[in-house]
Amino acid sequence: MESGYWRSRHEEGHGMRAAVGDLVRAAAEPGWSRLTVRHAQVGTRTRTTVLRDGHEITVEGLAEDLAGPFRRLRELSHRAGEGTWFTCELSFSPGGRGYTGHVDSRAQPFEGVPATAALTELTLFPRDEPPDWLLAALPTAAPLGLTVAHGGDHGRRSPGEPPPPSLPVTGELSYLPEATMTARSFEHTWEYGQPTVFLRERPGDRQAGHLLVSRHRDTFWMARHGMRGSGEGLRAVTLDGRVLRFELSPRTADTLETETVFEISLDLPQETVGEMRAALSGILRAVTRAPELTGL
Repeated sequence: MESGYWRSRHEEGHGMRAAVGDLVRAAAEPGWSRLTVRHAQVGTRTRTTVLRDGHEITVEGLAEDLAGPFRRLRELSHRAGEGTWFTCELSFSPGGRGYTGHVDSRAQPFEGVPATAALTELTLFPRDEPPDWLLAALPTAAPLGLTVAHGGDHGRRSPGEPPPPSLPVTGELSYLPEATMTARSFEHTWEYGQPTVFLRERPGDRQAGHLLVSRHRDTFWMARHGMRGSGEGLRAVTLDGRVLRFELSPRTADTLETETVFEISLDLPQETVGEMRAALSGILRAVTRAPELTGL
């Protein structure tokens, strides 16, 4: 599981769900078409089930490995007065980093909830209206809720930048990263003395989807439309005819909300493709940690 600086609960929450996906993909035998993980937890009592194409699989040590990301997800999802979820289910498909699923903060996650687990749950994650099954599991009356800090948003936002969305305690989960885009416009600028390449989906529309790659001294920066960018994790760039292919680390792909291989179809005149090749090559060849370049 990759670790590092997270700007918000939302970003770290996505990182934890991606970590779950990485763990189950690595543990499952090849040839699957769908992996589903169901994690249920009350206090410190947990139950984790992994399904490979609808059939439960058992992999030594996998439940213990998954416990950390799920525990952190419960902490990140906590809301004052509402507690956190009891059940999280995530499904993954091959060939990508996307996932779907849901969380539930009301339904009983499993039978036979121990009294100590119920007491720990309401101590760590107090809620104004505990479900009846949780109250019934307590040894006596509901405990007085303690003020427990599970970590606020990390880092600072730029002026005018909206706050990231909260992690849900009940509802659907979905992450569908982009694998491709079509560039119909190319710009090469030198704003603030930094060479920058813009590839846009719609010419002249600065609000349209785009990808930019820039350089400041010996480091590069890449970003997509309005999303946080990254200055690391670019492993290779290939120009194959009219297809520009970026190969990214999982962490960088998740930052940009793309797959680890992101392809850009260049709907540009041939002479413009040549200009783009020269500009992008000039930026990336001059950085300290240059990616592998092919066709540039």
